[in-house]
Amino acid sequence: MALSDSSQTNMATSGDTTPLEQTPADVAPPVGITPPQILAADAAAGRRGAAWRLLYWIIENDPRAIVAVASLDDDRLARHLLEFIAMGTTWAGKPFVVPGPLRSAYTRTRLRTLFLPGSGIDSIRAERVLLSAMHDSRPAIRENAAGILGLLGSPTATPVLVEALHDPVPAVRLQAAKALGRVGDPSVVAPLLTALQSADEQLGSQIFSSLVRLGPAAVPMLVETSASGSSWMRWHSVRALGDIRDLRALAVLVRALGDTDHSIAWMGAKGLVHFGRQSVGPVLRLLMAGEVTPWMVETASYVLRNQHDPKLKPYLDPVIQSMQGVAFRVATPQAAQKALSQLIADGVIVS
Repeated sequence: MALSDSSQTNMATSGDTTPLEQTPADVAPPVGITPPQILAADAAAGRRGAAWRLLYWIIENDPRAIVAVASLDDDRLARHLLEFIAMGTTWAGKPFVVPGPLRSAYTRTRLRTLFLPGSGIDSIRAERVLLSAMHDSRPAIRENAAGILGLLGSPTATPVLVEALHDPVPAVRLQAAKALGRVGDPSVVAPLLTALQSADEQLGSQIFSSLVRLGPAAVPMLVETSASGSSWMRWHSVRALGDIRDLRALAVLVRALGDTDHSIAWMGAKGLVHFGRQSVGPVLRLLMAGEVTPWMVETASYVLRNQHDPKLKPYLDPVIQSMQGVAFRVATPQAAQKALSQLIADGVIVS
């Protein structure tokens, strides 16, 4: 429901038992004319009537509300805001029934923005409150604190986020893994891989995304983990290396084509396609030197078929055809050697 600043009644905000607090949640009373600076101070003191009025000023993007939040030297307002974002039904630990517009996902997103640099709350204060909230007894508080710390991207948060990878609540672990990818600290690669060992599918997927986001910094440890005895670890490592597309991973992805776990072999094949022409020589050499198994035929032919450079087609088609024949074990190495020699001789790829 639309609200108006033109109300002539300056609603009292000094108590928590005013008739306004008993108004049905879907009926929005007038906001009143109390200055945002006073509302912010009263909201920090735990006064719920002032809190929801201040929230309306913020949601309506009134610059005076942002200035009021930014200028208030009181950690309590940031703590109460985080509590409301996370819980949606309390303010300063007390029941907080608000009109419908303040219960939306947009409202929570808009309020999270206040914790970002230059958007409202002082950066040092925001980080201090969020780091403290990571030890709150309420899982929803920890979950939201981790998410916002990730948005801040401050390396200072790394230790507490690494610790949160072992939080007893899955949602907190998920947000911690996501946040660590955003922070961008190379030191988190090892803890992420350690957490991956016992992660479920959802957490494993988020850890994968964070490792890819970390990019080249994650490559050395991913290369090492790609040789793990655990198929789960190899699968995620090969998949991440393929998405990062670092040349240091090329040999690992080629080796993965012959993995005894077919799902890992396919991850290697899909990753190699990202390298384009750079993957052709190593794949042909693999076909020349190793045992050509039915699985390798599938994965290697996938890489060769999905080369988008038209110059490669006349060289690679005979190799693909040889892999489809009855005598593929004998014909494929010969066709691969011939194709590689021609490609190098014609200057299409380097030796």
